[in-house]
Amino acid sequence: MEDRILILAPRGRDAAIAAELLDRHGQHSLVCADQQELLEAVHAGAGAILLTEEALAADDPARLTAWVSEQPKWSDIPFVVLANGAPAPRSAAATKRLADLGNVVLLQRPLHAEAMLGAIRSALKARRRQYEVRDAAETLERAVVDRTAELEAAHASLELALEAAGMGSWDIDLSSGQVLRTPRHDEIFGYSPPRSQWDVKTFLGHVEVGQRSDVAAAFEAALVSGSLDVECNINAADGAHRWIVIKGRVRYGSTGKAERVTGVVSDVTEQKEASAQLAQAQKMDAIGQLTGGVAHDFNNLLTPIVGSLDLVRRRHKDDEKTQRVISGALQAAERAATLTQRLLSFARRQALQPKAVDVGALIDGIVDLIRRSLGPTITVIVEVPRHLPSARVDPNQLELALLNLAINARDAMPGGGRLTLTAAKMVVDERNMLDLKPGNFIRLVAEDTGTGMDRATLARAAEPFFSTKGVGKGTGLGLSMVHGLAAQSEGTLHLRSEPGAGTSVELWLPATKEVASGAARQLSEPVPARRAAKVLLVDDEELVRSATADMLRDLGYLVTEVGSGTQALSAIRSGIDVDVLVSDYLMPGMTGGELINELRSNGVRIPTLLVTGYAAAGEDVPPDVMRLAKPFRQVDLADLVDDLLKRRSHEKRRLRVVE
Repeated sequence: MEDRILILAPRGRDAAIAAELLDRHGQHSLVCADQQELLEAVHAGAGAILLTEEALAADDPARLTAWVSEQPKWSDIPFVVLANGAPAPRSAAATKRLADLGNVVLLQRPLHAEAMLGAIRSALKARRRQYEVRDAAETLERAVVDRTAELEAAHASLELALEAAGMGSWDIDLSSGQVLRTPRHDEIFGYSPPRSQWDVKTFLGHVEVGQRSDVAAAFEAALVSGSLDVECNINAADGAHRWIVIKGRVRYGSTGKAERVTGVVSDVTEQKEASAQLAQAQKMDAIGQLTGGVAHDFNNLLTPIVGSLDLVRRRHKDDEKTQRVISGALQAAERAATLTQRLLSFARRQALQPKAVDVGALIDGIVDLIRRSLGPTITVIVEVPRHLPSARVDPNQLELALLNLAINARDAMPGGGRLTLTAAKMVVDERNMLDLKPGNFIRLVAEDTGTGMDRATLARAAEPFFSTKGVGKGTGLGLSMVHGLAAQSEGTLHLRSEPGAGTSVELWLPATKEVASGAARQLSEPVPARRAAKVLLVDDEELVRSATADMLRDLGYLVTEVGSGTQALSAIRSGIDVDVLVSDYLMPGMTGGELINELRSNGVRIPTLLVTGYAAAGEDVPPDVMRLAKPFRQVDLADLVDDLLKRRSHEKRRLRVVE
């Protein structure tokens, strides 16, 4: 259809002759009766139009010339017009009709057949080029549409990626100063909705004053280096203080002059805070390891001191002066032991003995002590509901923690005030802000009406050795000890405070369905040996081992001393008679836990007391093994050894009944 020749020659046999000639030479043609039929045919497609000049004059050519003027931009259909052949000049109207057709080849009649065929072939060749241009234009247009769609998709993906990353993009025209940017850009600077205008001066106005000159210099340097990478602190329009990072690239013109700077801005405040918290956690862990080791060594030093003082006290009961001196020394040793417990608690390396604790009963038991410690100017209010579930925690450490919180509250209220102790059951789900495992918790709150703390002090309040009480007025381990207890008990510590508005300390402890046991039996004098039982004592520290052996012998036990776990194994394998094993935990080569497990794997089950001044959890220690924390008094040692022997006797009697 696109190569056919349309013929319009309404007079005589010109149309038939032309069609026959074209068909004979392989050219497809279509004879049209009038302009209406010609217009219908040309819409279906044509390579050229052959018409006679009289056909233009016979009918109004307006519709044909209108179609010619409305052709697509790529189209300029060729007309081969057979002229009248009259010798007279052509009229103005005839000339205009030919001009309106545009692409016209005029052939004067009469003419040779080859002349007409040549003109037709040239017209068709030109028309084919037009079709090639059309096809190329369509291909290019499709490519432009596809590329535009790809760019739009890429732009949408970029915007989505920037939004997901919390970034805003910007583009500065250096000649006009105009800045194009995304809404997220202005949100970072505290504007919602976005500002109508933005420029570099506006940006610098948000930068912290102390950093402003450096940031401005970085922008100037970027025009030379080609890249911008700035991190700074800004004061946003919404009052927030944020850390931001700006990265950009400079685009240069053909002359090498900087024309545009394009880049992104991101809010890195959370990353900054997380990095600071990580650094703080690493520092605290390093301090914890150091303090844990120091406390362990200190406990080993205190154990023979406390044990020896106990022995001297018992042997000189009637000497009042000696008793007074020893009592003072023991009080000092107890204070030192409390200090090491705080160190170990902060380091999370104290040997906790968690159990079900009735928090209300525990508070009732120490509230009088707290009131006496705080003095008459401070009112202590206790609000603990009845039927509160038990908390799983070491009761001795919890008492110490509450006393520390009370002392801190007292120091924060020099002119008097109020301390409120409350407890409540709390349910924590997976999405909580305290980083706790989901479950039931007991929340203990100690809230005072004291001076409070500012943000800087509050951030460091739980650090070890940090104190605002002045030299000689505190160790700085109170809150760090409470923090360590909470973390080691699978709970947490949360502080809230404002200057002049007091402080609230929340201690979260896991709740348990276990029933709380009664208070431990307190003995004023050590229980002597009921019989001359044989004790195998294992400790690598000679001073500790000797002092412990003296305390046991003083009670009437027969003691065999060894300095390591391997020596203890050798002694037992050689057939030594042992009723009770008393072993240190942390020893070179083999821990006390490994010693117990080795014996049990060989079928040897000896009642064992594990003495420790360090072990955080002692994961290698069987759960049924009794523990005794260093430093210990003779009364504590005697009570536990006696309890082990009574249990063994009970088990033997039960076995005889079964037989």
